[in-house]
Amino acid sequence: MKDSQPLTAHAIVDFVVLTKGVPIRITDAPGRGLGGRRPSLDSYLAALDYDKMPGAKSIRLSDSGFTGTAWANRFWNAPEPFTHAKYGGYLVTRLDGYTGADARALTTRALAAEQLGRPPANGKVLLDTCPAFGYADRRSQPRSVTSDSGELNFNEYNADMQRAADILRSRSMPVELTQTDVFAGKRTGLLGYVSWGSNDRHFDADAYHSLRFAPGAVGETAVSTSARTFLPTQGGQSLIADLITQGVAGVKGYTDEPLLQAVASPSILFDRYTRGWTLAESFYAASRFVGWEDIVIGDPLCRAYQARRK
Repeated sequence: MKDSQPLTAHAIVDFVVLTKGVPIRITDAPGRGLGGRRPSLDSYLAALDYDKMPGAKSIRLSDSGFTGTAWANRFWNAPEPFTHAKYGGYLVTRLDGYTGADARALTTRALAAEQLGRPPANGKVLLDTCPAFGYADRRSQPRSVTSDSGELNFNEYNADMQRAADILRSRSMPVELTQTDVFAGKRTGLLGYVSWGSNDRHFDADAYHSLRFAPGAVGETAVSTSARTFLPTQGGQSLIADLITQGVAGVKGYTDEPLLQAVASPSILFDRYTRGWTLAESFYAASRFVGWEDIVIGDPLCRAYQARRK
């Protein structure tokens, strides 16, 4: 692939950073993305050279008439930090937001977190489940998903949040796991955040916009088009651009319908991040696909926690 040559000439490159103003989608990408035509640019770059790698698995995604093609992420749930030499592809993140100031603030927050050396003592991770979707067995989470095993059930994502809470509590890290119909808001100093965003049956836009974050905080929302734009807009599903304005250091979103199985696993994300992995490693280890609709926001080298052996 001609577009990969500048990168493959530098074998030690593991991370790629895109900035505000770089397009978020590719039209007519060969064989990849939504309906085989329109992946995010970020995720397409993350899968560069997968087509040349022995054992790389192409995944045909289908649910309720929707179809698309992605690559199974070779770094999914990996036991050790990323290298291009071992896993192939790249960990691609983006510095973006509604304004240039929002984009630049992402690096400032990463540096502030690293200089602090530990998360603020009064902070917590907020995991906001939606009880209307039910709860699967948390012990079976996260489930590896391919086109053969079908789409995730909504109760499995709730259970993955429960599993993330178990992991954080086992490390004596403060966590709030909500299991009520009230959409959580009015929290400050958050160390992390996961919710169903506007897909929550009781979504409250004012509550969503009231959330505030500590330096180094990361988050995810199970929302199909949460990264459809980084320009001010009206209507539609909730956007991760709002969380960037509200102080998050890293967050994952989707340019177009990714299906729930593409949304980052909360338990893997917070397990890796609180073990001292970088922001990029944590999000990509938690993500099942590349060459798809994903966008990871933040300084890829942001590291808010000291490294742990386990």
